[in-house]
Amino acid sequence: MTARRAAAVALAGFLVLTLSGCPVDGAELPRPSATAEPRPDLPTDATTDLPAYGGPPAGALPSAGPLTRVRATVDLTAATPGRFARLVSAVATPDGGAYALLTPSDREVDQSLAIVRADAIAGTVPLPRVEDVWGMHLLPDGSVAVAGRLGAEGYGVRVVDPSSGIVRSTVVVPDGGGEAVGGSALLAGSTTLYLFVSLSDDESSRELLSAVDLASGQVTAQRDLADDVAAASHFPVARQFAGLVARPGGGVRLVFDASPTAVAEERIPTLLTYDAGLAQIGRPVRATDLAEGAETQSVAGGADGTAFLLVAVLEGSWILGVPDGGGAGPLLAQLEDRIYGYSLVVEPAQVWAVLPSASGARALDLTTGEMRGPVAVGCEPRLDVRALYPAPGGALMIGECDTPREDTQLLWFLTP
Repeated sequence: MTARRAAAVALAGFLVLTLSGCPVDGAELPRPSATAEPRPDLPTDATTDLPAYGGPPAGALPSAGPLTRVRATVDLTAATPGRFARLVSAVATPDGGAYALLTPSDREVDQSLAIVRADAIAGTVPLPRVEDVWGMHLLPDGSVAVAGRLGAEGYGVRVVDPSSGIVRSTVVVPDGGGEAVGGSALLAGSTTLYLFVSLSDDESSRELLSAVDLASGQVTAQRDLADDVAAASHFPVARQFAGLVARPGGGVRLVFDASPTAVAEERIPTLLTYDAGLAQIGRPVRATDLAEGAETQSVAGGADGTAFLLVAVLEGSWILGVPDGGGAGPLLAQLEDRIYGYSLVVEPAQVWAVLPSASGARALDLTTGEMRGPVAVGCEPRLDVRALYPAPGGALMIGECDTPREDTQLLWFLTP
């Protein structure tokens, strides 16, 4: 039994069952094929020779405590009168409100940015469509950035000023056809957005990491990740992309499930680290070893740059913490559930986390592995929790409920 698995057994007593600019050209990275010359396996051991996560950082903000109740529930039906629209993302504001992005089912109609104050809709702003929304961020001046596919323009970000309705768009990577996967990250208080885009078709793939100054709309740095990914995986990132975590002081960490052998399904949660100028720092970090069979379900960033990973394993799911500049370490929690791990939020104190459940959400103590809750939201007969997002002193949760009517789009404010 490995040390990590032994730690999992030790934690079992605490655990309960849960129910969830100008881009530059880059070289293409060919996909491995059955006729290609076999490549030797890459390292498959967990990265244990770097500092391990040691718990909440010294000097961190006090913990707000476990999220155990719903402060407010907002029905967003009135934000798009006369038409059905699906709630696809949200971002919290410092005053306890939020912005919620709704996508109408009619593809010819713009998206709507709903302005939520306290527990009510205070207004809406139209937004030219961002398909496949990869991230939504609040900027220091109060503007909202939405990253993803900008229709036929390509992939990038739209920035909307909710007070004036003015929208600025920046195409970072033109549309090259094929399948696209991506994500974004923004360090709190910064205007630099990091955008990952993976483009692939039947013949090749191209994967780019970009830094975009949202104040000017300029791409300030861009890196082709072909060599970086090849040093960690025999296959492109593509659908194995798990998330980006912003680093304090600038830069970003890219999390994906790498395939270090010729068998694509044999994967290891892996992190690549970059500085503010997108120069790579260190080597790829393996959060587990190959024998543990882990696959990343969700990623959350800590205030100190720690990447918290919720990974599915044969026994259920694990919560892991990989510090900025560090490697694999102890298991923080083990869950029997493999279904409700698709979203994770960690408070700034890095003591409590929250994740979805069948009835709403559950709080998890990252220092003991103890689960609290659930926070029930009273949706019958069907609840679909779509995602969780950080908020001052709590979290936002978005989803769909059959109460008070079928397919009602709801925003919940969770609080201790």
